[in-house]
This record gives sequence, structure tokens and C-alpha cells, in this order.
Amino acid sequence: MEANLAHLIEALREDHKNISRLLDAFERELELLARARAPDYEMLRGIANYFCDYPDRCHHPKENAVYEQLRARYPGVVATIGDLRREHRDAAARAQRFRDNVQALFNDAIMSRETVTSSARSFIEAERQHMKMEEERFFPVAEQVLSSEDWQSIEDRLRSERDPLFGERAETSFESLRERLLAWEGERRSA
Repeated sequence: MEANLAHLIEALREDHKNISRLLDAFERELELLARARAPDYEMLRGIANYFCDYPDRCHHPKENAVYEQLRARYPGVVATIGDLRREHRDAAARAQRFRDNVQALFNDAIMSRETVTSSARSFIEAERQHMKMEEERFFPVAEQVLSSEDWQSIEDRLRSERDPLFGERAETSFESLRERLLAWEGERRSA
């Protein structure tokens, strides 16, 4: 595997692992809400904000650059992947609806518990299905057909963006979420 390939694909896979961590935490909070118990609303808000920020600012541009390179050089191969840009637009819309629902909870809006939990479960499932498609179809195809020159072209087009939550230091707006997530994961390991 080429160095550029290894770096970019590994970064994307690491993002997926981190996103899965957030989805796991979100599911736990969702189960509390479904059982009429109080979830960690600050964690929910932080997760919602992360999904409305990081994927479109940092993660999806990397995937889109790989996708565009594939589309330009191997258009027949792209048909096996589908329309990744549309999926990313759909993901952004789902994330916004998710954040709107969390904000409505904060504002004590009248919403049935079933409406909130159903919407949240749909969000989680769609995110997991999207990542599964990328892991099983998109990444392997890119690894298989793109040359070192293709990867260099992709790298040259990308600007470096740091993950605001999982980077070396969390951005101020995500510090609370990071603390809550690490505490929750610590509780899970010790249980």
C-alpha cells in the first residue's frame, strides 16, 4: 500500500471508529430517554453539534476528494459505489434534524418520547449503514485502483483540518463532550 494511501485511508477509518464511539454513547443516552429516564443532555447536545460540524468540515471533504479522483479516472468503478456526494448531503440533513430534535428537547418542546427515539434510531442506523458501505465498498475500491499519482493528487487538493473532538486537544466547544465521552467509556470498561 502506498504511503499516501495508507495515511489517508487510515485517517478515514480512524474517523469511522471515533464516529462509532459517539453513536454508541448516543444509543446509551437514547435508551435512557426511551425508558423515561434522564439522559445526559449536554452529551446529546455535544454529539449533535459534532455531527453537524466535523463530517462536513473535515471528514467528507477527504472522502469526496477520493471519490472525485475515482470518478475522473475510473468512471465505471464509481457505479459500484453509488453517489457518495448525495449520501454526504443526506447525512448532513440527518445531522441537522438530529440537532434540531436535541435542541427541541433542551427547549422543553412538546415532542413524544417515541418521536424522538424513533428519529434518533433512524439517524444512528443510517450513519452505521453509510460507514459500512464505505468500509466494504468505497475504501477497498479506492485502495485497489488508485495509483500513487492519484493519491498524491488527492493529498495536494486537501487542506489539513484537525478533528475538534478526537484530536490531540479538543476544541473549546467540544471539551465537555470529550470529558463526558471518556467518563462514559471508562464506566463501561469497569462495569
